[in-house]
Amino acid sequence: KQGEQQMTQQEQQQQPMNSLNYMRNYNNMDTSYRQPEISPQVQLQQQQQQGPEYQFQYQQQQAMTKSSSNSNKEDNRPQTPEEGAPAPVDFSVVETTLNHFEETNTPFNPKDVPIFWHIPKAGGSTIKDVIGSCHRFVMATEWGITDGHDQDADIAIVYPSVPGATSTDRSPFVNVDTTTLTGIQRAARMGFADSGLADAVVTPFLWEANELFTDTAKGRFFSVFRNPIDRAVSMFYYLQVATWEPTYSPDLKEWTLLQYATSEKVENNWMVRQLSNTLGGEINDSHLALAKDVVRRKVLVGLMTKLDESMTRFEKFFHWKYHVNPPNQEVCRERLTKGGSNSNSKNKKEKPKPGDATWEALTAQNTLDIQLYEYIEELFQEQAALVEGVPDDYRLIDATCCKCNPATFPPEGFTCPEAVLN
Repeated sequence: KQGEQQMTQQEQQQQPMNSLNYMRNYNNMDTSYRQPEISPQVQLQQQQQQGPEYQFQYQQQQAMTKSSSNSNKEDNRPQTPEEGAPAPVDFSVVETTLNHFEETNTPFNPKDVPIFWHIPKAGGSTIKDVIGSCHRFVMATEWGITDGHDQDADIAIVYPSVPGATSTDRSPFVNVDTTTLTGIQRAARMGFADSGLADAVVTPFLWEANELFTDTAKGRFFSVFRNPIDRAVSMFYYLQVATWEPTYSPDLKEWTLLQYATSEKVENNWMVRQLSNTLGGEINDSHLALAKDVVRRKVLVGLMTKLDESMTRFEKFFHWKYHVNPPNQEVCRERLTKGGSNSNSKNKKEKPKPGDATWEALTAQNTLDIQLYEYIEELFQEQAALVEGVPDDYRLIDATCCKCNPATFPPEGFTCPEAVLN
């Protein structure tokens, strides 16, 4: 019960901080490339909603588009990247820039550090809380620098207080913040990789996180993915209430989902951009191919639609077992994977249906992401072979209880979370 109480309190306190960090890539992105092809159905609905003023602006835009199109037809020279064409994609960056992450198809080495790439609005908070609050592992997240630990000179395991709690056991963290660029740089300077203190790392940064590790102390990426349309819808409803975000606009509360889907605030192929390290400018099938290559080679994938199965696979692959209090830990895990950390069953929003104007508008912004997600769904099935023969209840087999009396420990040893109370 203490574990469950702690998890709930941490969720309430962590949400604004996490979201602020995880949105940073998109908030600072160059949006000049956002010129999706909108269907006539969407255009008509926009005109009906926006009135005569919008119709006039739309007609001007169409005229300019046609003029530009005719001009391009007269000039058949191939465009250079400076003239608007996407820059060539360098596939060697997987070896040179993600070299501190092991290939997914290689056997897991207990010295490798699991690193969770947290995709916003894709079930990541649930996975993070299962790892930290249920398994009680030593985590590297933004919580490691609370209570003034951002001023620590030496790397160490700390037990930050939980705001508002009075009698809850604190959870262990490494005194670094892996959810910001400056935090990653500080962790690297402090010797994070060679310290071996973290059981798991959480970060929204994929390429930049390479700096956290070394040739002799490597990381292992895993993540949970969500259908791009569903994620976009969830992002819209989140932004309507996210007053803590630097880009929060009160006007969004009055917007329709269609207005958001056809505005410059909507994300454009977020996953492909992140995985190809191309946050701004035009992207094409080459960037999609690079994104697929990164996912295939470097990421153990999970699906939000199969959250319990995904968590089970992570546990089997990383050899995670219960070592604190197995019965309580299993209750904690089941409650999260069945309900979700940020689930709000009483506030379900209407979703667009395939074929309607909003659906088409969101699809236009996520054409490459949709193809990537379909590939990830196939990859999820293929990666089942990586844990073939490992029982689904692996976490419970030979589990130990360091909080029991008498306490038990695994042969390889385990540091029991300290009973530090608020």
